[in-house]
Amino acid sequence: MRRTYFLLIFLCFNLINLVSAKAQSHEIELDKDWTAKRKADVQVDGTMITSAGYQHTGWIKAVVPGTVLTTLLHNKLIPDPFFGLNNNEIPDIHDVGRGYYTYWFYTEIPELAVKKGEQVWLKFRGINYAANVFLNGKRVNQDTHEGMFLREKYNITGLYHPGEVNRLAVLVEPPLPEGDASRGQGGDGTIARNVTMQCTAGWDWICPMRDRNTGIWDKVSVEVTGPVDVRSPHVVTRVPGRRMPGSKQEPAFVKVSSELENATGDKQTGVLQVAFNGKTYSRKVTLQPYQKTEVGLDEIKVTDPNLWWPNGMGKHPLYTLRVSFVEDGQVSDEQAVNFGIRETGSYFNEKIGARVFLVNGQKVFIKGGNWIASDAMLRLSKERYNAEVRMHAEMNMNMIRVWGGSITERPEFYDACDKYGLLVWQEFWVTGDCNGRWPDPLKKESQARRHAYPDDHSLFLKSAEDQIKMLRNHPSLYLWCGGNEYTPAADINTALRDDVIPKTDGTRLYLEESTGMQLMQNKIGGNGDGPYGILEPDWIFKTKSYPFNPEIGSIGMANIESLRKFIPANDLVSPKGNWIPESWRYHKYIPLHDFPARYGEVKDINDFCRKAQLVSYEQYRALQEGFNFRMWRDYTGMLVWKNQNPWTALRGFFYDYYLDYTGGYFGYKEAAEPVHIQLNLNDSAVCVVNQTPFARSGLTAITTLYSIHGKKLSEQIVKTDADANSVSMLGKVTLPDDNPDEVYFLRLTLKDIDGQQVDENLYWLSKEPKSYAQLNQLKPVSITMEPRKTDDGRYSVRIANPGKETAFFIRLKVMDEKTSELVLPVFFNENYFTLLPGEEREVVLDLSQHFGHVNMEQVRLAAEGWNVPEEKISLP
Repeated sequence: MRRTYFLLIFLCFNLINLVSAKAQSHEIELDKDWTAKRKADVQVDGTMITSAGYQHTGWIKAVVPGTVLTTLLHNKLIPDPFFGLNNNEIPDIHDVGRGYYTYWFYTEIPELAVKKGEQVWLKFRGINYAANVFLNGKRVNQDTHEGMFLREKYNITGLYHPGEVNRLAVLVEPPLPEGDASRGQGGDGTIARNVTMQCTAGWDWICPMRDRNTGIWDKVSVEVTGPVDVRSPHVVTRVPGRRMPGSKQEPAFVKVSSELENATGDKQTGVLQVAFNGKTYSRKVTLQPYQKTEVGLDEIKVTDPNLWWPNGMGKHPLYTLRVSFVEDGQVSDEQAVNFGIRETGSYFNEKIGARVFLVNGQKVFIKGGNWIASDAMLRLSKERYNAEVRMHAEMNMNMIRVWGGSITERPEFYDACDKYGLLVWQEFWVTGDCNGRWPDPLKKESQARRHAYPDDHSLFLKSAEDQIKMLRNHPSLYLWCGGNEYTPAADINTALRDDVIPKTDGTRLYLEESTGMQLMQNKIGGNGDGPYGILEPDWIFKTKSYPFNPEIGSIGMANIESLRKFIPANDLVSPKGNWIPESWRYHKYIPLHDFPARYGEVKDINDFCRKAQLVSYEQYRALQEGFNFRMWRDYTGMLVWKNQNPWTALRGFFYDYYLDYTGGYFGYKEAAEPVHIQLNLNDSAVCVVNQTPFARSGLTAITTLYSIHGKKLSEQIVKTDADANSVSMLGKVTLPDDNPDEVYFLRLTLKDIDGQQVDENLYWLSKEPKSYAQLNQLKPVSITMEPRKTDDGRYSVRIANPGKETAFFIRLKVMDEKTSELVLPVFFNENYFTLLPGEEREVVLDLSQHFGHVNMEQVRLAAEGWNVPEEKISLP
């Protein structure tokens, strides 16, 4: 009897595993072998296009996912709109009519292993804007698809022909109206009558996309399931109390639910099953014919959970669970869900006048920036998302705001944010410019009329609900926001606040607008954000900003290698006074005014780009440090406008379109260190900023003043403690009156109780305001570089200055020796740094995520600096 009992346990255990092994569902992405043709050039309809015998003569190879422009560019039918003035050569939809960019897209579905009783689904994750779908001579969608942000999932079981050629055609039409792009930000505003991305009609940082990004812009796939389809699993995590990163945790709780759809005319009985942490949880379910319902399981207790924390506060571990519907021992459908265990919260601090954001009970000082899109033509990829988000994390940011004039970001973007610990502020598709916050004579319709945009409110709400379901399991998703600088139309806002978000999400903060009273009290006037141009660094410290500023920005200037990729040779000259080269103006250049000339007369374009990186470093370091020293006293956070450009613009970015670092990237990175030592430019005081939940005791702060040639002039050493989430003020720095030098180097060093370096920060200071020309007295310096490959596949490079002169502002880059092109993206833990005489440091280089094929025999690590001629070495 005992043996029989153990045999029964063994058989039950293996039956559970057998059920999982027999999962029937599978999915194939349709991202190859598409063709396209303008509708006006096709004389038949979709039933004929998808019928046997139709000849696709004159159809061109199409890019799907993609837009009409990406297809035309792929076929070399238009010039590259990212280069020079090429975009002016591409017909704008407003001038040539919507028919010019209305296209058919055609492909054939690969053979699927479909068994009797199984269902076949056709899935679109994004079409812009209107679409009709045909398969094998039949129309698939009963109603025309509309809306850029509405996924579609069509049951094509009855239309799919096993063993035969299955012909699929999609007619895609642009937004209506498409908008006049010549009339300001968002053009004439009418693009916002659609539920689409508004910036396709142009903004002050981008030129219009001529097709308004019409196309099948996101993934298309076919899926095979059993009779019951598992849809939109929802994982809600609960972390009671105030937690500390890295410590043993009290229990957390996970609750799982899922939508189920019976795709058949027969009643289906089975179990909703969740496999998590080595255990299986289930609930019996009976579905009537064609019934759709949501089923939830009891809350699951997780002992000593691995909590997910934002970047700079702790680790970001992810769990995976599998949600399936099992019927008669067969898995009808199954979805895997990656998620993190964390709980968000917030409260309004009346003394500061701004909202405080919480994760797992700990307050988070927000350091982040604004994101538009990875690519203006929506050429999106998991690899680029991962690289860009990693760059944000390594810059010590903890939040990205996805701006409301663009898109709902894709799951692959959120996957990267989950991985790297970036909180995400996701806005819906509303902007003050298009939706009527301000009177604007350039807009076609009245301010009151624009208040009511878009035309179809139900489509907006349906799209919002759908996008929430798509993204809600990501731990990085922190809040929803109704719009950029403006609230959605009253009925939309009420529905989002009181119905859609509570029912579809139920766990996250909803801000009605980006600059509203829910976020902060605006006591200084203006829009509640900005300014956006170049700033005097000390002004940032002396002038109080908004208690939470969602947009404050500065310059964006590429290095010469990138500039050559999109500025024509005849315009590769530096601006002078009010004169700006034509291509620079078209690419939205923000003037640097006299800032580069403060380092000496600008000699040529190379000199301009080099000095611009110094200006950028100083700008963005000061921007973050100006908010640091008022942390939790006057400010709860700040978001830079903006982190990156989806187009080759010369306006506001930390890295350029090609993913090459600017000096500003490393200036900000230094300022945003979680435990940081800095100089306050308003009063020359040194302070230690601790933005972590851990107190740091026994710290040593070292303040050392050098001549520009590296001679030590003075040094102060102070012992200090830094409470959690605090700013500790130290002494003031004064420049010597009895020294003829005008420019000095100030190095601030922070060490822990064991003497290990926590932070280091180097400033160049001038007794004569706004003048650093004395740096030109630095003599040329040769540095040495010794690389070695580490066990994890990275490179550790020892860079030394063996001479007797300072090596100032060293830039590292990786190049292809044969083509002279930069290898991108690459990741340095340090760059744009200075070595005093006799100093050396170890720099870590990661080449593992570069795009495309690279011949390592041709790869060179190059170094150049203010007074360091370019030197190159091979990598082992």
